[in-house]
Order: sequence, then C-alpha cells, then structure tokens
Amino acid sequence: MPRIIRVDQVSKTFRTKEGEVLALNDVSLDIPEGAFFGIVGTSGAGKSTLLRMLNLLDSPTSGTILFRDRPLRDLDSGALRDYSLKVSTVFQSFNLFHGRTVLENIAFPLTVRKVPRTERLRRARELIELVGLDGKEKAYPSQLSGGQKQRVGIARALISDPEVLLCDEATSALDSATTAVILDLLQDLKRRLGFTVVLITHSWDVVRYACDSVALMQHGRLIEAGRVRDLLEDPASQLGPMLLPADGEETANGGADDTSDADLDLVFASGSQQSRVLSRLAREFLVDVELRSGRIEHIGGATYSRFLVRFTSQDDSRVPLESIRQTLTEAGVEIRENAHVR
Repeated sequence: MPRIIRVDQVSKTFRTKEGEVLALNDVSLDIPEGAFFGIVGTSGAGKSTLLRMLNLLDSPTSGTILFRDRPLRDLDSGALRDYSLKVSTVFQSFNLFHGRTVLENIAFPLTVRKVPRTERLRRARELIELVGLDGKEKAYPSQLSGGQKQRVGIARALISDPEVLLCDEATSALDSATTAVILDLLQDLKRRLGFTVVLITHSWDVVRYACDSVALMQHGRLIEAGRVRDLLEDPASQLGPMLLPADGEETANGGADDTSDADLDLVFASGSQQSRVLSRLAREFLVDVELRSGRIEHIGGATYSRFLVRFTSQDDSRVPLESIRQTLTEAGVEIRENAHVR
C-alpha cells in the first residue's frame, strides 16, 4: 500500500521558563494511503504534537513531513492552502459554533471559502444524510447529544472532500457505546469516500476496535509501528501483547524442561484451528491439555485467540516442551515468552 504521509526524523523542542522540552525525538513514520491508522500513547507521549504538525498548526524543529512525497516546508502559500483542504481535522471538543445550526456549522468551511450558498448547502445536506443527522438541520449544538455533536464535527471536516481525516481524541469525550457507534461511522465513511484516517488516542480499546495499522509513542519517541495483523503475529513485537492482552491472574511458567507440567501463553491467528492443533499435541506427546484462561478478539479485520494453556504429562514424566514448541511454531501459533496473564 503506497504511503500518503511520511514523517522523516522529526523532532520538536519547546522553550519554556524552565528550559527546553523535547516533545518529539527523531520520529520517523509512514502512514499508508487508505489506512485506518492509530497513533496511541499516554499523555505526554507526543502524539498530539505530531498531529498539530500534520494539520499545520505547528512545524518541526528539525526533520521533514511529506505529503505524497512532497515536503510540506517546500510548499508555497497556494499549495499549503490546497494541503489544508486535503487534510481535515475532527476535534475532541467538537468546536461547534453555538449560535449556528447544524446545517450552518457543517457548511461553515465552504462559507469561509466563499463557495456559492446553493452549492454549500447542497453539500452540507448530503453530509447530514451520510452521518445520520436527518431531521437535525435546524437544531443548535445545545440541543444535541455528544455523539450527535461529533457527527456534526465529522461532517464539517468532510465537506472539503479531504484525502486524510485527522481525529484528535475524537471519541474520548464519549461513553463506550457512543464511541463504538462513531468508530463504525468513521469506518463506513472511509469505505464510501476513500479517505485515510489518522486517529490519535490513548485507548487500546479504540485501536483494537477500529484500526488496521498502529504506532505506539512514549516520551516523544516512536516505539513501534506497523499493520495490526503483522504486529499480532510477530513474537518479537512490543505492541502485540498490548493489542491482545491475556486474561486471568496467573503467570506462564515458561515450562521448565524437568517438570511434569508446563504453561504456555499462546496466540492463534484466524484459520489456525486451535482445537485441531491442541488435540494433535495431546495425542503425539501424551499430555493432557487444559485451557486455563483466554480471550478472543476481532482486531484489524481478523480474529485472534489468546490462551494460557497447561500441558501435563499423563505418566508424570517430563513434558517434551521443546517438541511441543516446535510443533506449535510449525502450525503458525505464536508463543509468548514468560508472559504475565492478567
């Protein structure tokens, strides 16, 4: 998938009374065109600083941001205006005009651009239908729920027909049920209209629910990024365990080779037929197989299962752990080493 945005060795330093603060430290990142791309991290991770650079509210201290392989710093004023139309933002706090109706709020960007009234109202009405606000054209923000206000914000961001939709904690002010509805709406609009979504969030639940690609930021640094499926199926990934945490209160013992039982923390990708794999292990190695805890998640368009599995020798002999590991690996099962199963 070709990239639409590249962040190349970007750093950002802020000067304060206490001295300099390094908000971004040598961040490099590719955002594929058509992705639902999550940037996740706790407060202070640098994700919102990065988003401000993507929507031209700030600029890097060093490094380069490219849109379709053109550095933003090289764009003249006309090209920057074009970029601002191609990259729109949905805000956490809605940022609606309280004295304007839903229709007027959505049409406002076209009003600023002096698009003829007939055309801007036609476009606004189309988006009202797309985001599910039929009948609310004349309502004011004070008459709307939080989810309805965010639908207005999404419609307003889409009225310029952008190629990229930046979502700055766009669901953090909403309850969990409304969050799911808004994420479903964004996914549906993305499919219909063909734009790329860049979602800034602190919530792993949001990433699991909606994103097909993700980047983790901590203390101004990029820790890891990639397609959700690839990260889940990579045993070395730091993001994999965060995307699919285990349940329970136990710790996998890793299976000492001289014991008659061993716990392994296993991740099965969709299509890996875990029942058949575990039955084969029981037959071939004369072990009892016990699923001690686990969970099943639909993430990044695929289904994953994670289980803490105990293997116990049927005759009190040593569990042939290395042979079990090899068989699991050949079957495409990921083994999480020394995992804490929560």
